[in-house]
Order: sequence, then C-alpha cells, then structure tokens
Amino acid sequence: MKPVKGNRIERKKEETRKKIISAAVDLFNKQGFEQTTVEQIADVADVAKGTIFNHFPVKEAIVREYVQRGLKEVGPEMVKKVAILPDTSSRLTALFNLGNEWLENSLPEDVIKKYMSYMIQTIFDTAKNQETRSGYGDILQSIIILGQDKGEIRRDIPAETLAIYLDWQNALVMMAWLAYPGMSLVDMINRMTDLFLNGAIDRSGL
Repeated sequence: MKPVKGNRIERKKEETRKKIISAAVDLFNKQGFEQTTVEQIADVADVAKGTIFNHFPVKEAIVREYVQRGLKEVGPEMVKKVAILPDTSSRLTALFNLGNEWLENSLPEDVIKKYMSYMIQTIFDTAKNQETRSGYGDILQSIIILGQDKGEIRRDIPAETLAIYLDWQNALVMMAWLAYPGMSLVDMINRMTDLFLNGAIDRSGL
C-alpha cells in the first residue's frame, strides 16, 4: 500500500520545524538572541527565509516550541522523581527546581528572558489555545492530581485549572528572578509554593 500523501507532507513539515529549531537554538547559544538573525537561522537550517516565517511568526516562537518539546521529553522523568516525596509541598518545590534548572541549562539567560517576555505578551492567546502553552502545566497537573488523591489539595477546583494558575505564578517568579539577579530563586519558589497551598492568611495566632 502506498503511503498517504498527507502523512508524507506532515512528516516533511515536522522535519523542517526540527531543523529550524535546532539551527536557531544552536545559534542562540553561540552568539545570543539579538545577534541571531532569521537569515542566519535559514542559512544554518538550509531553508528559505520565507519557510521560517511559514512555521514561526517571530524568533521567540521558535524558543517557545523548543521549550514545549523539551518539557514533553523530560516531564515524565521529572514527575517520576518527585512523586516519591512525602507531600505535595515538597513535590511541587522539587518539580519547580528541576524544571527551572532544566531551562537554565538548556538556554542562555538572554534567551530565557525573551521567552518569558513573549509568553507574557501572548498570554491571551495562550489562555485560549493550549498548543501555545509551555507544557509545564501538564507536568504540574500530574502532581496536583496526586495531591488531590492523597487528600492534600482541594478537589472542588479541577486539577487542570489549578495547574494553569500555578504555571503562571511560576512564570512570574522566573520573570522577577531574571529582573533582579540578586534574589534567591529557591526562596522565591518556596514562598510561591507556600502561598499556593496555604494562602496569605495570617495563621500566627491560630
């Protein structure tokens, strides 16, 4: 049986996207985001400049898909590592640290800043279109569901909704950390996790 033409076309598109992403990230790591032009990416990927714009409207969108693909690949192992921890607080804290460590090790700081800014700028599109999200929410959802199953997290709000809230809180923490390098990311993550799980109510007198 001959292969379906549509499948062949989709495979070709996927191969082209992978080439563009690989070329772009390699250039970003070598010379920085701003110094990398679309023309350079096209040259390294061996595609026409217009082909890049057919797949990605801006350079930041290339980074977004790189992060999406990366998190999809490493996410299951992250969840496996933290699922054995004793409670939701320790699981979420460890997961955030693993995720942010992966991001720091995968991309230069200037590229991470561009990525975070782009995600904030496209927040309305992201809220409506799941395909434009980072994919981190899916990883968080697994841990939240585990917490709900163990009676540690309320069940009247869907795990998906809670994951979206927490995903954006983490993005804002990362933005603040990048804006103020002297701040401790670990401390910020711990504070964010505590606020998410326990709220801002003063319990000192309870």
